[in-house]
Amino acid sequence: MNELTDLTELRDLFADKARPTADRLSPARTALLTEARTKRRPRARAVGLRRLVLAGGLVAAMTAGMIAVQTFKPAAPASAAEVLRLAAEAASATPWPEPRDDQYLHYEQIAESRPEKGVPDPGTRRINGEFWDSVDGSRPRLSWGKPEKSNPLPGRGAYKELETRCSGFGGPTYADLRGWPTDQEQLRHKLAEYGRKMVLKKDTATQIWRAGTGVLGRPMPPKLQAAIFKIAATLPGIETEELKDATGKTGIAVTRVDNLGGGGAISRESFIFDKTSYVFLGGQELVPGRGREVWSITRPQITDALPAWSKSLKPRNCG
Repeated sequence: MNELTDLTELRDLFADKARPTADRLSPARTALLTEARTKRRPRARAVGLRRLVLAGGLVAAMTAGMIAVQTFKPAAPASAAEVLRLAAEAASATPWPEPRDDQYLHYEQIAESRPEKGVPDPGTRRINGEFWDSVDGSRPRLSWGKPEKSNPLPGRGAYKELETRCSGFGGPTYADLRGWPTDQEQLRHKLAEYGRKMVLKKDTATQIWRAGTGVLGRPMPPKLQAAIFKIAATLPGIETEELKDATGKTGIAVTRVDNLGGGGAISRESFIFDKTSYVFLGGQELVPGRGREVWSITRPQITDALPAWSKSLKPRNCG
């Protein structure tokens, strides 16, 4: 997930599995997770998925109106493929006014690294970023980093920056992603092509999954998000588990295991969804010996201009 510059720094920090507490390791929950991994029973689907809302958001743009949601019932856990299909349905059902190229997408993202058992513990590190992205990338991007007072990212205090887009900087813009195909075969090819730039000498399924983790951490058209989830549902090696996002909210996760690290390190990369609405919350990457990074993103708001206080900032150019 490449949206935050700071995420690269966070990925290099030591981090780990969430601390085992009584509520997480209760016998009932353990039994549930075991069943979710070993049984792939079809589950009854609630009728009428309507409008959905990102629960537990940070500055999430709430959509007014009645909300009817699918419910993830512990007695009948969904398969990983079904979770992704429900997530695609949720994304497609979300009302979304298409932004103009001259507008901004305002959202918030949290990234956190957590200590891992058997690795020297630097403590949990966390950064809270608020962003205003130019839809077409033609205007500077406004970043407001608000690290937590306890254990912030080392060497980086609170900051406010206007960043001029450089060639290749920050990955595709919203306008770029709007041009991506949603046809399944065409999008599969596009994701594989994008993923090859991220992981060399890997099979197509791994490249597609890595491409998904690379673009889902940024605002995108809901139809494209839904199409990516549908493709992810067809990939081999996916499983469900229960994970917390960077806000501490417990969700249902779809995880894919792969050897992405040096020396045979096995990486577990996950997409995390709300357990009742299946709205996308964020993701996690875990590499044994290196650490755990978890992140969350809110649904963006569309705005015509940057906040007034940004006028005092001088754009930081390429160089």
